[in-house]
Amino acid sequence: MNISAPKNPKTFSLLSIGQRGVGKTVFLAGSYAELHADTLTNNPHNFLFECQDTDVQTNMEKITNHVANTNLYPPATIKITSFNFSLKRNTLWGMKTLCNFRWWDIPGESCDIRNPDFQEMILASHGCCVFISAHALLHDTKYSQTLEDIFHQVVAIASLASQHRLKYVFAIILTKCDLLEQGTVTKLKIEQSLQPLVSRLDTVKANYQKFYSAIPIVSMEGIAALRARGAAEPLLWLLAELNKHHQFLTQQNLANGLNQSLFIGQIISPQMRRYILILSIASVSLLGIISSILFAFGSFTFTPEQLPLKEQPQSQIQPNQAIH
Repeated sequence: MNISAPKNPKTFSLLSIGQRGVGKTVFLAGSYAELHADTLTNNPHNFLFECQDTDVQTNMEKITNHVANTNLYPPATIKITSFNFSLKRNTLWGMKTLCNFRWWDIPGESCDIRNPDFQEMILASHGCCVFISAHALLHDTKYSQTLEDIFHQVVAIASLASQHRLKYVFAIILTKCDLLEQGTVTKLKIEQSLQPLVSRLDTVKANYQKFYSAIPIVSMEGIAALRARGAAEPLLWLLAELNKHHQFLTQQNLANGLNQSLFIGQIISPQMRRYILILSIASVSLLGIISSILFAFGSFTFTPEQLPLKEQPQSQIQPNQAIH
């Protein structure tokens, strides 16, 4: 991961989209567990996530302690919570700050475009982590209906960024891959199920990358903990992309980017920004309905089948490498 240390580190706001229970909080906790100060010696790239205030540190420790004490994943998020971090790297010249980032941990039911708070977070963001349960994608026939709204939101954001030439980055994170069997067939099923989203992101030339994430709970010397090897890879990639795009340019989120693109020299009111966002998503939703009809009756029809796969022990499945 190539991230250079700028003279004036920028601060990025990262949106997280995904339904309740998909693993957004577990992903953040796993990323932090992998890249906090105690694990620096085991990190070949010497990256470090440092909490910017004691409240964030306390919240991360609560999650860690919950796993250790209960051998269970943390409960679902019940309110929007902001986590502020610095991404640092240990170099020959000492510890350097590469960038700062704000992560919004959002309850699944709050990821709704009709929610004014969610609208404001979208407009204030520079990048987005999109969470999809790989296990539900293959084994829950109703899950595709849940994903429909999420796909519309993601494509609408990507379309806005593309239309106004804004630098916006998406990390598509497939969670719970440790629950799946290894194999090319499994990966093919996932890729086919994601095709309605991926094809539309490709159409608007969105900057995105897919990641397969597995963060199981393991017992080490009788103490439960998140096995987080490779968990932070999506965040590191996303921050590297944002740092690269904004290194020599004025930093723009969706809101101030729209200000400059639509009304040069003027400021768009918050109400107008939300209206533009909602209108964009409504348009994408209409196109999505048409695309879904064509997809259902066209050559891309795909129904996952429970094909026999060679069973392998769970111990052989590595985090973020569960599917090859």
